[in-house]
Amino acid sequence: MKPSPIRAIYAWLGLVGLIVILASPILTYPLGRDQGEFATIAQGILWGRVPYLDLWNPKPPAIFYTYALMIRTFGANALAIRALDLLTFPLVAWGLYGIARRLEDHLSGLWAVALYAAFYFSEDFWTLSQNDGIASIVMVLAVWCLFHLLDDEQHAPYAWGWALGAGLWCGIVLWFKYPFILFVGAVALGTVWLQPRWSWRNAGAFVGAVTLVGVLGMGALWRMGAFEEWIISVQTTGGYTAQGYDWQIFWRDMAHYGRNRWAHWWVLGVLVGMGAFLQLGEGWRSGQKSSLLLQSHLVTIRHKWSMIDFWLVGCTLAMLVQAKGYDYHWLPMLPPLVLHGTNALKSVIAHCLKLCARGPLPRWLASYTMMLPISAALAHLTFSTWGTTYPYLRGAITKETYLQGFVGGEYVASESVAMAQWLRERVPPTDTLYIWGFRPEIYYLSQLRPATRFIFQFPLVGAWYPPEWKQENVDVLWASLPPYVLVLQADYMPWVTGRDADSATLLNEYQALQDWLIFNYERTTQIGNFIVWQRKNNKS
Repeated sequence: MKPSPIRAIYAWLGLVGLIVILASPILTYPLGRDQGEFATIAQGILWGRVPYLDLWNPKPPAIFYTYALMIRTFGANALAIRALDLLTFPLVAWGLYGIARRLEDHLSGLWAVALYAAFYFSEDFWTLSQNDGIASIVMVLAVWCLFHLLDDEQHAPYAWGWALGAGLWCGIVLWFKYPFILFVGAVALGTVWLQPRWSWRNAGAFVGAVTLVGVLGMGALWRMGAFEEWIISVQTTGGYTAQGYDWQIFWRDMAHYGRNRWAHWWVLGVLVGMGAFLQLGEGWRSGQKSSLLLQSHLVTIRHKWSMIDFWLVGCTLAMLVQAKGYDYHWLPMLPPLVLHGTNALKSVIAHCLKLCARGPLPRWLASYTMMLPISAALAHLTFSTWGTTYPYLRGAITKETYLQGFVGGEYVASESVAMAQWLRERVPPTDTLYIWGFRPEIYYLSQLRPATRFIFQFPLVGAWYPPEWKQENVDVLWASLPPYVLVLQADYMPWVTGRDADSATLLNEYQALQDWLIFNYERTTQIGNFIVWQRKNNKS
C-alpha cells in the first residue's frame, strides 16, 4: 500500500528526528588530528587569515569554510565541529530517500536512511566529521538531481535544470578533494550512457555548472592572493600520495584498512552478496545467463541501478587512487552500498516470507516484518553511540576517564585536552604557539594562533616539499617568538613525513629550527607525548 504524500513526509521526518536523537552522543566526541587541522584553519579564516597563504594545507578549501560556518554559528569548541554531522544528516537522508524511492518505493527509502545512519554514526571519533564524509553528502545530492534528469519523459521541460543542479553539486564536491573528479566523471559517463535521449542542452548545463563552480573558486583564491600557494599545495599533494604507489606499501595498507572496513561493514557486504546470489538463482531458473539477467534487472527500472553502479565505481576508484585506504577514504562508497544493501534486503525478506508462509500473511505481520530492518538499524545505532557514552553522560565516570578511551596511535584525547587547558591557564587567547608535530587540535582547543603558516611538521620534513620552506619557517619564528613551543614524541607517521622517525628525532635533522629553539627556549615539563619548551624571558 502506497502512503499518501503527507504520511510519507511525516514518516521521513519522524525517522530522521529519531536518528538525530539516537546519534546525539557524538557531540561529546573529542577532536582528532584531522578535525583539529580543519578547525584551526577555519578559525584562522574567521580571524582574517587566508588559507594556503597564511595557513598552509594540501586539501581544497571547501572543508575549511564548512568548519568556519559551524564555528561562527556555535562557537569555537569541539561541539561545534561534531554538530556538523547531525545538522547535515537531513540532507543526505533526503537525497537517499528520494533516490531509493525512485528505485523501489517509500519503504525502501526509509530503509536506506536507517541503514546509512546505522553504519555512518557508528564510525569512531577519528572518522566522523571528516572531509570525505561531508563530501559524500554532496555526492548524494548530485546523484539525486541526476535521477530527476533520467526521468526525462516526466520532467522534460525542466531536465536542463536538474542537469544544472547536478553540475553545481559535482563542482562543489571537487573543492572537497581532488580525486573526487573520478566520481564526477563516473556519474557523468553513467548519465550519458544510460539516458534514453541525448540532449546537448542538458550536457551543456552540467558541464557549464561544473566549470562555473571551478572558475569561481579559483577566482576567489586569486582575489585573496592565495592562488599560487594553492597551486603549490596541489602539486605537493602528488608527492605525498605517490608514497602509496609502491606495490608492497599499497597492498599492505589496503589489506589493513580493508580488514577494518569489513569489520565495520560486513553486514552490508553480506546483504549485497545475498542479493547478488538471489539474482543469479533467478537467472538459472529462468534459463538465462546470469550476466544477462543482472543487466535486464537494471534495465527494467530505466537503468537507474546502473547509475548506482557507476557511482560506486567512481568512489571506489577515488579511494584507490589516494593509495592510503584510510577508514574515512571509504565513506563516499557508503551511500551506493547502502542502496544496494537495501535492495538486497528487500529481496531476501520477500524470498523468506514466500518460503515460510503457507498462505497469505496477515497485514499486521507483513507490516511488522517490513519494519524489522529499521528497528535493527536503530538498535545498532543506539548501542554504538549511547552504549559508549552513557556512563559518562550519567556521571558514572569523569570526563578525563571518558576521554582516555579515545585513542589513535600515540594520540590520546585526554592528553590533548589537558595540554590545551594547561596553555589556556598561562597564555592569553590572542597569543601564539608553535607545535613541532602533527597535533593541530591544540591550536583550536587552546585558541592560540599558529606562529607560522605550517600548522604541522610534514611540509618541513617530506622530500617532495619546497626546501626553502624550512628557512621561511625559521625566519618567521625569529621575528615573533611564541611563549611556548610543543615538540611531539612517539608520533611515527611515515605516511605523511616519508620518514620512520618521530618529531623529536626529526628535529635533530632540522638544524636551523633546533638552534632557534635551544637559543630562545628551555624545556620545562611534559604532558603525555607533548614536550613543553618555555621562552626563557617568559617564566611565570
